[in-house]
Amino acid sequence: MVEGGCAIRFLNGCAALALASVVIGASAGEMRALVWIAPGQEFEALARQPATCLASGSEKMQLRTGKALFNSPQLLGGQAARASISCESCHSNGQLNRHFFLDGVSDRPGNADVSSSFFSLARANHRFDPKPIPNLAEPGNVSRDDNSGALEAFLRGLIVEEFAGAEPSQAVLDALATYVRAIGPCEGLEDEARTLSGQVGLVRDAATGAAWLARRGETPGAQVLISGARTQLGLIDERYAGGRLTSKRRLLREASRALQPVAEADEPDPEKIEGWLFDFDRRIVPGLEKVEHRSLYDEHRMENYLEGPG
Repeated sequence: MVEGGCAIRFLNGCAALALASVVIGASAGEMRALVWIAPGQEFEALARQPATCLASGSEKMQLRTGKALFNSPQLLGGQAARASISCESCHSNGQLNRHFFLDGVSDRPGNADVSSSFFSLARANHRFDPKPIPNLAEPGNVSRDDNSGALEAFLRGLIVEEFAGAEPSQAVLDALATYVRAIGPCEGLEDEARTLSGQVGLVRDAATGAAWLARRGETPGAQVLISGARTQLGLIDERYAGGRLTSKRRLLREASRALQPVAEADEPDPEKIEGWLFDFDRRIVPGLEKVEHRSLYDEHRMENYLEGPG
């Protein structure tokens, strides 16, 4: 078991590794998700993911914003944010990440000790007692009734106490709860490929949600989602490894840097966010799509890449 400062030192090293993947380009040892993937399961976790099936009827903007928040490490704050760990890291596509394994938190793939001091002291019980990560597509112990507020209160506790994140606004909690309530089982469909279009979709959701929250005066939530968009750009960057794709990575990094002053503004400008997204869709996405087959979204290339030289 790794507790307290030892765990924090480990995670700080992981955070540096994650940042390096954006700055210098990914290699098999630098893809940030490898920090929390069980050894020997790297290909399965990086090439495929559980299928997602969302119930209809939810308010579309709240749903998209909630999904983007679910994928944004900054929502959780603290050590999780430093290592780019989001809700999605444990609950892949809202389902279960059966490959999740973090030293000091897990005893086997798909398990985690939520009462460890690894991420926060608020719920630490000083025992190593990992439990199976729940599948959010299945009924749980917390009511998901729209009118009870139980789910929102539960999510708030996870963010603030389990991960030591900043206090979320009601608008942020409402959007996150909308997404969680919409997650359901996919009958007859177990998993799907990880694709550029899926990752780009998360960039769009994050930017669109940031603009929506900014117009509502929800500055902290908008900043979380701008950070979330930058995280997704970094994850795309990791997949475009190799010298022949250098120009694509350069454009991705330029796009990420362009978001920084928007995020740091006292009040993020929704029109600037939407203008950034328009430029991203027009100027960068088509070029990425043309060479997706040469990136690590291609399962054969990912398999070879993880095997390394020889």
